[in-house]
Amino acid sequence: MPNLLLIAGNGRNVGKTYFACTVIKQLAAVSEVIGVKISSHRHPVKKDDILIENERFCIVEEKQNTTKDSSLFLQAGAKRVLFIMADQQHLKEAFLEISANLKSHAIVCESGGLHEIVSPGLFFFVNSEGKEIIKKQHLNYAPIPVINNGKEFDFDFRNIQFVNKHFKLKNE
Repeated sequence: MPNLLLIAGNGRNVGKTYFACTVIKQLAAVSEVIGVKISSHRHPVKKDDILIENERFCIVEEKQNTTKDSSLFLQAGAKRVLFIMADQQHLKEAFLEISANLKSHAIVCESGGLHEIVSPGLFFFVNSEGKEIIKKQHLNYAPIPVINNGKEFDFDFRNIQFVNKHFKLKNE
């Protein structure tokens, strides 16, 4: 999916959501951005926000202004935010439910498992400075490594481009 920018990380609190929000904010100034947050377990949601729910997965459209990651995507400027709750076994089925309708949009997605199912236009792996890599399985998919020192990333967000429905880095 060349229109997908995917963000995984080396665990919790390494800056994945902040990275995603920074990308969304930059892109939203020039393009419509769809945010997607994927979780392997279910969270409480408002029934009115549920798009699809079954025993395998739940897909919610984020409409609330809260401190949840998916809401932060909306606040950063995403036109629409979808929150998928599915374990790895059912993730492909859940993602296929929404991806067909998103082919013409820039999609910024935070997910620890989607890279095993689709090939994104850009794939970033976020880690905290000095933290040993414990999620080594992500490295098998050749992500762009990004280090968060607690204040900023060692990456220039201006290098991300969305051109002709494809994500790429400048000078690629």
